[in-house]
Amino acid sequence: MKLLTGLSTIAAGAMLLSACSGEGDGEGAEGESDVTVDAPVDAGAEGEGAEGEGEGGESEGVAERSGDPADDNVAYLHQLGMMRGHLEAFSELYRSGDREMGLMHAKHPESELYAALAPAFAARQKAGFADELTALVAAATAGGDIDEPYNDLINAMSAAEPDASPRETILAVSELVKSAAEEFELGVDDDGSITNLHEYQDAYGFVSASRVMLSQIDTNDINTTDAISHAHEQLDVALIAFPGLVAESTEGMPSTLYGAAARIEIAALGL
Repeated sequence: MKLLTGLSTIAAGAMLLSACSGEGDGEGAEGESDVTVDAPVDAGAEGEGAEGEGEGGESEGVAERSGDPADDNVAYLHQLGMMRGHLEAFSELYRSGDREMGLMHAKHPESELYAALAPAFAARQKAGFADELTALVAAATAGGDIDEPYNDLINAMSAAEPDASPRETILAVSELVKSAAEEFELGVDDDGSITNLHEYQDAYGFVSASRVMLSQIDTNDINTTDAISHAHEQLDVALIAFPGLVAESTEGMPSTLYGAAARIEIAALGL
């Protein structure tokens, strides 16, 4: 039931966009929810090309996305964002005294996500950050201070990031919030009781990491600035679903996170 709720939210957004897509050209500067597209890939390229604002190349890039982190900046940033999300949860838990619970999140990206990114690092000629991740886990396992190894890891992760456009970064944020919605569904029952605290915390970490990703976009373009502001507003709405990292229940719904992801995607596709 919860999955259907989340998907129906996105489906409703797609129907609305479809109804609006024929209302005229030249609306790309608005960056609002009437941005020409039914789906984030093929329809997006078609609608953006009709606007004639010199953004056809960028739209074509979205249409030709492979989904492979080795050559797809959105997929690559999404994977990096998931790793950063696990580390966000780890850092908050560890620093608050829940060290054992925090360590579960520190080891999680090392075992699952890093190995999946290794081919992309090689293809992009990036050094990766295996050593820094191992050093952080070692420091945390020993119960010591983590400030230096944590900062070293974040710097190494930043060095591994691609030269992505604001549009690609915001699209990656949308994907990350979708992942948060999926984790939230796994962790929270229909009655709001948190039945899998680890998955719930992952969801929180992904939303927190999304805020970091948005804050790193450097732009003087007013449309991009508006899109970033809109995305931040949606993240604020999503964070209401989390009363705390260690909680027994929540009034939040996965549909709220799915809706935030869809609106962030719309903002990105308006650029």
